[in-house]
Amino acid sequence: MDQFKQYLIIILIISLGFGQLLRFEILGLPIFLHDILVLCILIINTTNLRGPSSQHIRYTPGLKLVFLGLVIGVVRALTLFPLADLLIPVLYSLRLLAYLFLYLSLHQKPLTIGRTPFLIAGVISLTIGLAQYVLMPDMRVFQYLGWDDHLSRLTLPHFDPTFSAAFLAISLLFMLPTQTLPVLPLALALGILLTYSRSIWLSLVLTIFLFAKRKISTLFVICSLLFVIFVALPRQFGEGTNLLRTFSITSRWEHDLELASRVGWDFVPGIGYNTLPLILDPATEGLPNHATGFNNSFLMILASTGIIGLTGWIIFLRSLYIKHSHLRPVLVFLVIGSIFNNLILSPFLLLFLLMAPNATSHD
Repeated sequence: MDQFKQYLIIILIISLGFGQLLRFEILGLPIFLHDILVLCILIINTTNLRGPSSQHIRYTPGLKLVFLGLVIGVVRALTLFPLADLLIPVLYSLRLLAYLFLYLSLHQKPLTIGRTPFLIAGVISLTIGLAQYVLMPDMRVFQYLGWDDHLSRLTLPHFDPTFSAAFLAISLLFMLPTQTLPVLPLALALGILLTYSRSIWLSLVLTIFLFAKRKISTLFVICSLLFVIFVALPRQFGEGTNLLRTFSITSRWEHDLELASRVGWDFVPGIGYNTLPLILDPATEGLPNHATGFNNSFLMILASTGIIGLTGWIIFLRSLYIKHSHLRPVLVFLVIGSIFNNLILSPFLLLFLLMAPNATSHD
């Protein structure tokens, strides 16, 4: 049974590389292949969760506060919204709980899966992205499906340059300690550049600088590369490839400030996970998108699960940083990047992070 579970985990990790392309809908609710795999693995682990080993759950710092914050948020949501409107937010809350319980179950009985599945996921994501950039640079045709109208940017497999770049970035950071050949890291770096996502560039540069042993030399190399990139990177038609654009920065701040003013004092208890769409656009029926939530992950967590939930997340992420040295660059990158974009709560990035403790430093 353990071997079968290990195969499912490997398939789950690899499936993350396909991003939104493995998404389908059941009764109007978006479902991913990895969600089904998470459920299957949890079913297999049911006996372990109910057995004596379940006592180890208390040794995972912060997660009890995360769970408590989610519960308080749901209770608060019941006082703010009609019960019929909370079906979708509750389902998203259950999905987040499933991800965290998956981490707990694997934490109790770790399986060594190596880094190879994570690298395969990164290569798949890169291949899809480069193919889209070359063969279908105009992604405005998908605007009618609710995606942004990106042009001349690497957008797939997440239909969003920022999240595609973030997945490539964590793949790059995760593989660097064991990679001897420069071809794959350079290819991943090229993919990240072609997204023209400046927030991801900044987060990645800061992370590399923080972990560099020779900081002065690293700073010189980074500055030189940035100059070359600014001069040599293709400037095709479209505002998205304009590296000096300011609209995306100001619009994010304005959006977050407006949303914060609407949430108000409910930041203290939280208003429930994924209920923000009901505040900004009730017509979404609780289905989240980039325009119905905070761009900042920590503001999103605070609004959803309150001070208790945010405290729990901070403690949990800190415990991961302390326990798993091979995860530190990925964690630092996600924390920095989550200031600008809601990275931590992205299902693909979060599952990558939660599964990565089971990877060894070598295969």
